[in-house]
Amino acid sequence: MDPEALLDLLDAWLPRLRAVAERDADLVVGSKWSRKQLLGHLLDSAQNNYQRFVRLRRGDLSGFPGYDQEAWVEAGAYRDAPWADLVELWRLFNLRLAAVIRGLPAEAAGHRWQDQDCDLAYLVQDYHRHLVHHLERLQV
Repeated sequence: MDPEALLDLLDAWLPRLRAVAERDADLVVGSKWSRKQLLGHLLDSAQNNYQRFVRLRRGDLSGFPGYDQEAWVEAGAYRDAPWADLVELWRLFNLRLAAVIRGLPAEAAGHRWQDQDCDLAYLVQDYHRHLVHHLERLQV
């Protein structure tokens, strides 16, 4: 559970994201979402994983909190948001996530949701993997 990997990812991607013009942020990349919506999806993922990490820090829990990504992207109205605002929010939210990860006690790594086959260490690694996957799809 290395927060430095997340911070390195921020350092690598932030200049690339800031260089995207507003008109280019509105372009659909892949099959369904614009760059704004895809970055919005990453904001939603950060928000959902933040509360997962904080809750699992305390111990094993039942009722894994999932989320409907399509509904979240729609509710977030990311298409109408300025690109620069989304990029800054993404940066700030991931800085907070890195702080949460840094503060996780080693013994919390094995804490798991009772109804899921994953523990906190896996969720932190999976968040990083998911982030890289979608950043690469931005094509910037």
